[in-house]
Amino acid sequence: MGRGKIEMKRIENRTNRQVTYSKRRQGLMKKTKELAILCDAQIGLIIFSGTGKLHTFPESSNSLGQTIQRYLNVQGIQLPVHDNREELYSELQALREAIHNAEQDIRNYLGEDLGPLPLEVLQKHEQQLESSLNIIRVRKNQLMQQQMENLRRKEQLLQTDNGNMYRWMPFIYGGEDQPSSSTVLQLATSSSSPHQYCPYRLQPTHPNLQDL
Repeated sequence: MGRGKIEMKRIENRTNRQVTYSKRRQGLMKKTKELAILCDAQIGLIIFSGTGKLHTFPESSNSLGQTIQRYLNVQGIQLPVHDNREELYSELQALREAIHNAEQDIRNYLGEDLGPLPLEVLQKHEQQLESSLNIIRVRKNQLMQQQMENLRRKEQLLQTDNGNMYRWMPFIYGGEDQPSSSTVLQLATSSSSPHQYCPYRLQPTHPNLQDL
């Protein structure tokens, strides 16, 4: 009784699939070798397994390469040959030159190695430095103006606080003489304390009651 016909579909079981691949690959390699020897045929065989492993016939890469090249010649296919080593070398040289020029410009801006420079180059560096200085001065003036505005706002706040302190002095001292400037400063300093005077909690002292 012969074997039944195997349905041609992917073997789902991974182990069975690997065993089947190994057996059939060996049989395919054997038949390919026999065909090449018996019939004097030039055969090239390339196999990639499901895991990406490569198997070739013949095993020699030179022989396989000759077979592939013969196939390309017969088919009239010309593979593009692009050797970019010269291009990469040119780019590398350009980068090195750019780095060298940048380092030289930095030294020149610092006042170094100015001897061999011609007048035109010196004038160009001078113009660039003046342009940079103008930008720096503009930014510096902006910062100074911002600081001045902040100081003016602080001054206005202090003046407002001092004015409020002067208005509440008669209620705090009960109609006595105007306190000295040092006392005002002490009160202004202590205004930030949590135990400051609250005018709404003080009862003004009437001057006529002191004579009773």
